[in-house]
Amino acid sequence: METPANETTFKDYLAFFAGQQASLLGSSVAQFVIIWWITITTESTMYLSVAAFLGLTPMIILSPVTGVFADRWNRKLLIGVVDFLQALTALGVIFLFWAGMVSVFHIFVVLALRGVFQAFHMPTVSAITPLMVPQDKLSRINGLSYLLNGVMTIIGPVLAALLLAFWQIYQVLWIDVATFLIALVPLLLIRIPPVKIGREKSSFRKEFTEGFGFIKNGKGFMTLLMLATVLNFLLTPLFTLFSYFVMIDHAGTAQEFAFVSAFVNGGILAGGLLMSVSKGFKDKMVATALSIYVIFVGYALIALTPMGMFWFMALGGLIMAVCLPIANVSTQTIVQTVVPLEMQGRVNAVTIGLASAAQPLGMILAGIIAGTIGTANLFLACALLGIIAMTGAWFLTDVKYVDKMKNPNATVNNPQAE
Repeated sequence: METPANETTFKDYLAFFAGQQASLLGSSVAQFVIIWWITITTESTMYLSVAAFLGLTPMIILSPVTGVFADRWNRKLLIGVVDFLQALTALGVIFLFWAGMVSVFHIFVVLALRGVFQAFHMPTVSAITPLMVPQDKLSRINGLSYLLNGVMTIIGPVLAALLLAFWQIYQVLWIDVATFLIALVPLLLIRIPPVKIGREKSSFRKEFTEGFGFIKNGKGFMTLLMLATVLNFLLTPLFTLFSYFVMIDHAGTAQEFAFVSAFVNGGILAGGLLMSVSKGFKDKMVATALSIYVIFVGYALIALTPMGMFWFMALGGLIMAVCLPIANVSTQTIVQTVVPLEMQGRVNAVTIGLASAAQPLGMILAGIIAGTIGTANLFLACALLGIIAMTGAWFLTDVKYVDKMKNPNATVNNPQAE
């Protein structure tokens, strides 16, 4: 008995991973261009809020269902079809801009469709990782993914803004189509191992129930997902109101906001780099808990920044940001190692859906509560609640044992590749 992940599958995964990063860059460029067009066309925060809502809602609603499909269907074919549909949607938008027929309604439809496609794409890609990457390399790959995702998210808007100075919007959007073709090449060439050879074909309802059964019955696993959702919810006000906090509460300028943001982004990249070059931590749940404490201490420092002391705020942001990748990568690796390979799609879809659900609610409540008690008080309250939530989960639940669950992926047959 041996795991399906070996050096051959790992090399195939690296080729696939590189193609996906190229596709991510194209999506980042397209997302920036579309949001920029909505901004300059409508000059309305309401339209921007609706756009964000439409992009997130399909992930929240569809994730429990798409996760089952990610485990039932040929994952290679599923990713290829979803990517093709995204490229086809991009071509439709290009035509609308080229013909001068585009409207806000058209863009809303496109954003909703992209959300639907991502609801299939993200859990499927997440399910492939532990299937093809040996366990001793999982933490590094997750760290590298976190690092490169951050880099692509930064480069995409910069590249889009640069190109918009010379090209029309429809011309810039061709980058999204081009990067799809780049990602398609390795996908066609690699082989992705199946996980259901020799198993009886079960009903959709049974597999759906099995996925939730694992989440519910795994020792500490449900608590881990709930804790991650709560902590994401508590962090959302910071990233939603950070610019307001700097420029209004502290009378800062755009330059000072850029200064503080550089420390935060630099910390995230540094943490991602650390996780990509290290083997991770032996006791991943302890590392996750300690990182969470540091994150919320940094959060509190930001909230307690004396008026106009932007270097203090930047230091708090740096402390917080460095530990974000450590907590996220460690948690992701725990999920990949304790969840059976044939359930990765379902469990990852629920995880992604919960994380997505926390954001819009946090965004809405952040503005309402900050208007009542003040932004600094809101940040400080969230920081303290985060520390309390982590402490309560650690001492009152089984979450500390979640990474001690029996590894179901250590003794599975090595199936033939698709």
